[in-house]
Amino acid sequence: MRSGVLRYTCRTLNPDQNKRSSAEEQTGLWFMQKILNILKTIAKRPLLIVLVTVIVGALLIVSRPRVEPVELNERVWPVDVVEVRAADEQPKLDLFGQVIAGRRSELRALVPGPIIEVGKNFREGAAVTAGELLVQIDPFEYRNDVAEQKALLTEARADLEIRRRDLDRIRDLYEENNVSEQSLDDATLAVEQSKAAVEQRRIGLARAERALRDARLTAPYAGVLNGVSAELGKQLSLNDQVAEIIDTGRLEVQFTLSKAQLGRLLEANDEVAGRSVEISWEVGDETLTYNAKVERIGAEIDSTTGGVSLYAVIDPEEGTLLRPGAFVWARVSDKKYEKVFRVPESALYGANQVYVVEDSRLQLRLIEIEGYAGDDILFVSAGEPAIRDGDRVVTTQIREGGAGVKVEIR
Repeated sequence: MRSGVLRYTCRTLNPDQNKRSSAEEQTGLWFMQKILNILKTIAKRPLLIVLVTVIVGALLIVSRPRVEPVELNERVWPVDVVEVRAADEQPKLDLFGQVIAGRRSELRALVPGPIIEVGKNFREGAAVTAGELLVQIDPFEYRNDVAEQKALLTEARADLEIRRRDLDRIRDLYEENNVSEQSLDDATLAVEQSKAAVEQRRIGLARAERALRDARLTAPYAGVLNGVSAELGKQLSLNDQVAEIIDTGRLEVQFTLSKAQLGRLLEANDEVAGRSVEISWEVGDETLTYNAKVERIGAEIDSTTGGVSLYAVIDPEEGTLLRPGAFVWARVSDKKYEKVFRVPESALYGANQVYVVEDSRLQLRLIEIEGYAGDDILFVSAGEPAIRDGDRVVTTQIREGGAGVKVEIR
């Protein structure tokens, strides 16, 4: 009841709005009725459907946006080239090596005793000359031993002289049949025993003199001291090590040739021993170079790499700051290649292709790589058309590299 009253009240309060709504509903129903009538008419006439479709399609075709054709310019690639000419090439092998001492010796005490004097250059890293005093062990006992052995030798010689004179007298008496043959034999034996005693005393004296000399430890050759471990007053035992000496006048560089590198040298029938080597030592921003020669080849082949160690002796006439343990570069001449072209490795496309520039376009050339020289490749032409002297080989890698591509030389 209450709801009915409310609806009635609303309609009574908005009479204009109700009229507009009724008019809109009638208009919509009329429009829908028109569309239905048209569709019914078209459905009764198939040809009309086809005609309408054709007309609509024609209108769409006529009203479609027109796309104007755009001419694309051919892309030109900027490239770098190198002009090639066939020549004989002998590249260098840059090998990593280490400096070793061609001669080094441990300096040990040959006799026991306290150190009473050390040489002025007996210091770590000091250079010494051959025969220079390093350590003097107290010679007191050894001098006395020499004097004692000299006295014993003198005594033995005097006894020998007496035995000889006795033998001469007994021999005369024996010839006169005044003494027995046994007496002659005893005298002869006494002389021989005295000779042996003299020889023993002479040997004893030689040993004493040698011990006295060994109490003075000197440098066996010119070199640099390393590992100095003795000082004034230290008590040395027999065979105690006091230092090590390194012959800096005979430094060697050890480096390794790989299996392939060794094979190239052997293929060319080149002698490995005696080959010149350029040694480079980088010290901060400075690079020091030395001349060396391969003196010998290692006794064994490395079972893992197939390579072999080489030993090059640095020219002793060159003053050097090198020391054993330094890492250096060794540059050795490689196999000699005859009549080959040389270009940077960046010119290589694939495994055996390069491009040359002819009439501003790339042309493919096939090659056969003979070897390498640092970052360059050494090659000969393979197949036709062949590469000739004066050809400009492209050294730039481009994405769309191929025969006929247009390029511009930078």
